[in-house]
Amino acid sequence: MAMDIIEKVIAIRDSLPQESSNLIDYSLAPIPPFCGKKTIKLIILGQDPTIRNIKQRSKIQYALNLDNNKSPLRKYIEKICVGLDLSLDNIYATNIYKYFYTFPPADNLDVLKRHLEPNLKLLESELSDFEECPIITLGEPVLKLLTNSNEKVRDYWNYNDCGFHYNSPIQNILHRPIFPFPHQPSIRKEFYNGNFLRYLDYMKKILNPSLIAKKNF
Repeated sequence: MAMDIIEKVIAIRDSLPQESSNLIDYSLAPIPPFCGKKTIKLIILGQDPTIRNIKQRSKIQYALNLDNNKSPLRKYIEKICVGLDLSLDNIYATNIYKYFYTFPPADNLDVLKRHLEPNLKLLESELSDFEECPIITLGEPVLKLLTNSNEKVRDYWNYNDCGFHYNSPIQNILHRPIFPFPHQPSIRKEFYNGNFLRYLDYMKKILNPSLIAKKNF
């Protein structure tokens, strides 16, 4: 499955026009998804693998660096899993854009918007194997790309006492329940750190098996 996806990513990448503001980096191979070894119960969706440290990019082997035991991002996702009574073996992790850019494209969201359509079609096909799985998104650019809104992650995390909530299937282009999370470095901020376990508890209530069975999102 992973190699088939990579072949499709290469075809998409090679068909896209080059951008004057942020070139696609053809020197690095696209990054395959990470798939747990047990029943997949949760999808974690990132933006793209283009970290700022150029020298470290070639060391990334799987989406969200989940094969790297020392990765801060892996440790962050492991904490999310523990809070949901899951493990990495229950996770399918992937990026909307699986190839590299010359610098992180969140700096220029317009590039991502122009390249979204073919990557989104591939993502929809990729996730069709996990029809019942909710999605955690990492970072605000991913949330904006999937919802066409200007909402921030904090808006879902009881900012200004607005309550905890999620993005329902009728509110996003993947038609899945989406639970927005901040990027890993942002979880150190007082607001997110203070609400982290509370949001996970909220998720567990929403994702109660009886609710999932009834598709009552």
